[in-house]
Amino acid sequence: MKTPARGVRPDAAGTSASDLAKRAHPDFSDREPIRYLRPELPSLDEVARYYALAEDARFYSNGGPCHQRLARRLAEYVGGEAWCVPVANCTLGLIAALHEVCGPAAGARKLIAVPSFTFTATACAIRWAGYEPLFVDVQADSWQLDPAALEQAIERHEGAIAGVMGCSTFGTAAPSSVRAAWREVCGRRHLPLLLDSAAGFGALDEFGRPLGSQGDTEIFSFHATKPFAIGEGGAIFTSDPELAERLGRLINFGLDPDTRATAVPGLNAKMSELHAATGLAMLDRFEDALGRRRATAERLRESVAHLPIQYQWGADGSTWQIFQLLVPDGRARQRAQELAAARAIEVRTCFDPPLHRHPAFASAPVAGSLEVTEALAARALSLPMANTLGPRQTARMVGLLEATLGDRC
Repeated sequence: MKTPARGVRPDAAGTSASDLAKRAHPDFSDREPIRYLRPELPSLDEVARYYALAEDARFYSNGGPCHQRLARRLAEYVGGEAWCVPVANCTLGLIAALHEVCGPAAGARKLIAVPSFTFTATACAIRWAGYEPLFVDVQADSWQLDPAALEQAIERHEGAIAGVMGCSTFGTAAPSSVRAAWREVCGRRHLPLLLDSAAGFGALDEFGRPLGSQGDTEIFSFHATKPFAIGEGGAIFTSDPELAERLGRLINFGLDPDTRATAVPGLNAKMSELHAATGLAMLDRFEDALGRRRATAERLRESVAHLPIQYQWGADGSTWQIFQLLVPDGRARQRAQELAAARAIEVRTCFDPPLHRHPAFASAPVAGSLEVTEALAARALSLPMANTLGPRQTARMVGLLEATLGDRC
């Protein structure tokens, strides 16, 4: 919507110039609600430029021209030896990857070791793939799967674990040493390693290496709420071209391309041409969007540097899907929630409760006390983030944190 010219008269419904300006600029009013997430997809014009390829070919799904071009460009974007398989959404990508990498759940080996401090889609996918999550603790600084806790869990459940699912929690890369430790533990135990990096497309580790490029089987989400937003969608990255080929067949009903007969029981997890066209348009603008999110996060962090706030290790390279932090204790978080509601700022408490306390997973095994997971969940506070947060909005967020924690400085 264009900003109305100065001096515009009220319309027939009595809308004033001030009202119109507020609609045009969400940052106009200090009382305008600040939404937790405000997705920004490419415009229809940007998408249509690529969707014309599908229209010209009359090819709207099943690996059409937009799908093929997106797979190439995504692989080029992350670099390395990556092969990319676009999928309809991240959850289906996780299910397909678990099936192909870990094999069908059978016999005693039915557990997938996974952190409890993550989003529910991870454990849901494990269940739908026929496995059972084994919840393992995370590190206090990185908030990522703890290699020492992982090894203890594998020893305690020897013979029952089919694979390990690490997570790039909050779209942040695990420290390279932690990722190497996951590989080392899994290698010694002959266990496959997968990474749920749902919000992490575009994230960099401490050496500037993109997620998806480091040789592991890694799954991303392109949901509307993610920094790389196309509405619904996702992608599986792998360094193994044979695995990529098998995954491509699995997400298309397991059909053999030569015989057109189903070789293995598959599923329909293909990305449509419309979503692939949206992904191509998003790639054109992604570096700018990601840069704006990181700049906003940096400004916020600088503005509240005097407050007792803890951030995730490696957050500098994060995609900043949300402005995630830890406050000193549960009382401070409760106060922040109350003040946020009064100030029309939408906040959440990711990931509280952690997955092992979700009713759906109450029967799943737990490795140890999950002491760090419980401590993080009790202090976690999730504030809004978007590609565009104006100065008044960020000032209100700073004011909220100062009002919550200023007396603790």
